[in-house]
Amino acid sequence: MPAIQLGSESEYVRISLRNPHPTEGWCQASVEIVVPCFSGRVEPWLEAGDIERFEAELKQLYQSLKGEARLQPREEQFTLLVQAQAAGHITVSGVAWSEATFGNKLAFAIELDQSYLPSTLSQLAVATSAK
Repeated sequence: MPAIQLGSESEYVRISLRNPHPTEGWCQASVEIVVPCFSGRVEPWLEAGDIERFEAELKQLYQSLKGEARLQPREEQFTLLVQAQAAGHITVSGVAWSEATFGNKLAFAIELDQSYLPSTLSQLAVATSAK
């Protein structure tokens, strides 16, 4: 099961793809969010193109240290925004819903530096090549 992690060992968002070979263009994920004082897990469905777009945008962000990368599936049960800030700082933020845009909601933000992105990009490359 390919996994994609943004963050450190103590603060992170980890996306594990349950079926790396998409079923009719969709794959189920298990998303674990761990931030100070809170943690949660949701199991959204993602379209294969969502991950591919996110990988391309994150690669561009890392190369230029400008802009943003979004993972925003159609159902929006889980959304992720990675933004480049001044001096190589990276903000990872998002929202996770217990159901697709209703029920309990966890909004989160993690501060990183660009040195965390190469391993995430490698994990994304493995995930997108597994299809």
